[in-house]
Amino acid sequence: MSARDQVESLLAIIKEAAFDALDEYEKTGQATPTLDSLNRHPLDDAEDKLRLKKIISKLEGACEQLCTTLAPPTHTIMNRAQDFGWACLRVAVQQKFADELTKHPDGLHVDALSDKVKVHPMKLASILRVLAAKHCFREVAPDVFTNNRLSVNLVSGHPMSALVDLITVDGQKSALALSDYVIDPQFGQSLSMSEAAFQYSNRNQGVEGITFYEWLQLSQGRRKIMMKAMISMNDVLGSLSALHVYPWSQPCTVCDVGSGMGGFSRSLLEMFPDVHVTQFDLPKTIALAKQHWKDDFGERVTFVEGDFFKEVPVKNCDIYYLRNILHNWTDEKALAILQSVRASMRSHSRVLVHDHVLRHMSPMSGSDADGLDKAPEPLLPNYGAGQIRLYHQDMTMMMMYNTRERTTIEMTKIAQEAKLRLLTIFDLAEMCLLEFGIADD
Repeated sequence: MSARDQVESLLAIIKEAAFDALDEYEKTGQATPTLDSLNRHPLDDAEDKLRLKKIISKLEGACEQLCTTLAPPTHTIMNRAQDFGWACLRVAVQQKFADELTKHPDGLHVDALSDKVKVHPMKLASILRVLAAKHCFREVAPDVFTNNRLSVNLVSGHPMSALVDLITVDGQKSALALSDYVIDPQFGQSLSMSEAAFQYSNRNQGVEGITFYEWLQLSQGRRKIMMKAMISMNDVLGSLSALHVYPWSQPCTVCDVGSGMGGFSRSLLEMFPDVHVTQFDLPKTIALAKQHWKDDFGERVTFVEGDFFKEVPVKNCDIYYLRNILHNWTDEKALAILQSVRASMRSHSRVLVHDHVLRHMSPMSGSDADGLDKAPEPLLPNYGAGQIRLYHQDMTMMMMYNTRERTTIEMTKIAQEAKLRLLTIFDLAEMCLLEFGIADD
């Protein structure tokens, strides 16, 4: 396919995807919001945004590939190397730019905003311009800025502010050390979870010999930020899409393995009145969950504490659900978790692994190879930049935990070792839901 043919195909994909996205917003009965809007749209709060997510993957992939095709290579590389957006977001959250601008809907000059956020006016203007150039904040007059559709999500009470904090502090500090870390004779060749880039970048700061999770238990402030950040993370990922794509039979019993505070369990119980859920996690987590839930849902929810590396004591459930669990662990530990689950299953039980699943970019990848949706040509089979966050997440797991995201083939191989067989794959755009049953002897 010639470059002109590719450009024409990409433009057709962009046009179709853009109009499909407009339709998704307008199905709610409200118009698509402009970037200047400060009001939330009904689709922003919808549990099931799977169709929109798939449309946006196609749109983002095509737009990025179109620009990369037509721009000089050095232009594109410099743009990527010089992207300081993450650092500017960090300052905006830390100094509460959006909080202050909320009080001034018509905008505030950087000279006045400077006194409130404690950043020099010249430096403040530079930071806001970087953000506003990509439509986060809006310059309404020279050096006068106000909030917009993106920036209102950065106010301190919004969980997105915590997610930005988590990514731009712990994540970027590890990323800055990456080039030295990967060639370090000790750390670079290690797959120990206590020798990730996070530990390397924080040497001599009390993290030696412990994992990132263990460090979180010792750092109450960062643990609270992590818990708040996960609220926004699950919303961005569309984690509740599993409620809408999987055929949850009723009545049924579900064990939420590694349930945390039980966000998914709560939504499941609200949607399906004949489902009973058992939340299973470590003792400290279950104690917090009980306080949080109080007597909600009565006898339809129970709490069991334990260690899934040793045993899952919740026996004979219809479904064992694991969301964002296996990617936190090495292959050996992931296998141990699935073996514990397998030991508690009965013949008709199912395991649902709800996790990120890596997609390859070679021509042989796509639905024929891994059971996932395949992008239309000339897009990369994995949607390219339309799925870039998946590969950033893979990097995050490597830098923070010394683990990784896995392909469907890699996930299935571990499950087979645990005597489980793959039954169905549900492609959830950014994540996947893999259904396993007991393997035949």
